Amino acid sequence: MTSDRKSNIWLLAGLIIILLSFVVFEPSYGWKLRQFFTPSNVTMQGGDASNNLAMENESLKAQLAKLQVVAAELPTSSTNYIRAIVYSRYPLNFKNELMVNVGMDDGVKIGSAVVFQGLFIGRVASVGSNYAVVQTLFDNNFKMPVRVGSGGYDGLLTGGSYPFVASMAKSSRIGANDIVYTAAPDIPYALPIGEVMATSTSADNLFEQATLVFPYDVNNIETVLIVQ
Repeated sequence: MTSDRKSNIWLLAGLIIILLSFVVFEPSYGWKLRQFFTPSNVTMQGGDASNNLAMENESLKAQLAKLQVVAAELPTSSTNYIRAIVYSRYPLNFKNELMVNVGMDDGVKIGSAVVFQGLFIGRVASVGSNYAVVQTLFDNNFKMPVRVGSGGYDGLLTGGSYPFVASMAKSSRIGANDIVYTAAPDIPYALPIGEVMATSTSADNLFEQATLVFPYDVNNIETVLIVQ
């Protein structure tokens, strides 16, 4: 055997020993070598798995966002209510109505009261199998008997961009910050609605009326409860 051939054999043996050492004592290098000698189709399968994992991750994030919204806005106990999520109204953020993701299949009925964080905000106007439309008290056609303040003075809640209570007796002793609450026969009694901001006399000088203030922006409501 010639000296050159012996040298080549010893060189090859040395390289094999070095590679084995990397695999045994430095697993990261061994993994890189394995990837280097792996066919390209295996790499593509790994890429597909990564894509699937990314899509599952996005789906979980969406579900988590939904649950966080519900947890933030709904009370912990709702035995007599149907939980509902408000559909997005962007870019037409009308205040007069909301569309929610529950309907007849969930037990929703026309006329049912709708509340947000304990406050009455409207009632169900129409129902489909899996959705419902809520007429809010910011609708110009919304009218409902209410009572005001600790004296329980009768009035008529009149909806619109700026809801107000009309047709109160001039002898009513109400003032700023008095609570307005529900008093209609088809709505649970004494659900809070808002507070009196200011009072004035009607144009015909026969009744007292009150403008209201609300502790929420209806365009920002994302979840509601519907009374069963």
